[in-house]
Amino acid sequence: MGLLDKLFGSAGNEVLKQIKDAAQSVAKEATNAMNNVSGNANATSSSNASRPQTGSAATIRPTQRPASGDSWGPEMPAEANQYNSGKTYEQYFCDIFMGNFPAYRLTTEKIRNGRATLITLWEGLSEKKALVVELMSEASSAQSTRVKCQREGVPYLRFYYDHAGWWNTKSYVIRRTRETLK
Repeated sequence: MGLLDKLFGSAGNEVLKQIKDAAQSVAKEATNAMNNVSGNANATSSSNASRPQTGSAATIRPTQRPASGDSWGPEMPAEANQYNSGKTYEQYFCDIFMGNFPAYRLTTEKIRNGRATLITLWEGLSEKKALVVELMSEASSAQSTRVKCQREGVPYLRFYYDHAGWWNTKSYVIRRTRETLK
């Protein structure tokens, strides 16, 4: 005889059967819930595959190949970009601005002990700033230039010159600059 028989008599067997049935039901529901969560996670990751992930929390399984944008992604695009140009990042950006925005005069200035570069596009020969572009490290959290431009009503753009997977393709730089100058 089992322990339940000794404690509860024949009613103990009925209690044991109900406990077993309940445990099997809970196990079945847990398995279904896990399968549903897994299916939803796969559907969610498929629908998010076309969007860039930000921050370091994005996890990519080795068998997945994330989508790339025109200027970001795990593989260098074939298009001209900051890294395949053979130029310093300052020269790369200056050449794009001079070649594609000839109506503007260009000046450059090293700031933050040479760790960042400001490129200012001026309207013709005037002293009116048309755009300030800040080239800086992704490790920098400086906001002073952005705040100053906002206070002065001058359009501002920022490009990171050392962010892994951000290629700064020529078309991307031109498009962002053109949109900001409008």
